[in-house]
Amino acid sequence: MLSAKERRFIKYWEEQRVGGQRPYLILYILTGTFISTIIVFFLFAMLGIDLEGTIWMVPVISVIAITVISVTTWKRNEKRFKEIVKREMEEGMGDGENHTNGK
Repeated sequence: MLSAKERRFIKYWEEQRVGGQRPYLILYILTGTFISTIIVFFLFAMLGIDLEGTIWMVPVISVIAITVISVTTWKRNEKRFKEIVKREMEEGMGDGENHTNGK
């Protein structure tokens, strides 16, 4: 039996899977890089850290970090989705053996 949380996850992940992995990764990598770069620049400015000569490193490190996070998240969600579906299939088969369909 699926919990409410698992049902929400399956619905969410099925919607994400429709577009495929590439669009998912492109969206999250571009958006995440943009947001993380702005946050890092803001934090460095507030803390008075000088970025002269190394300013190019912030977006490069952001792209690398967000790419790793996005790929890992995709793989983890795929694994979780497949485990839930497999468990439900096994439970469904077990339930089918115990019922006689009203006969």
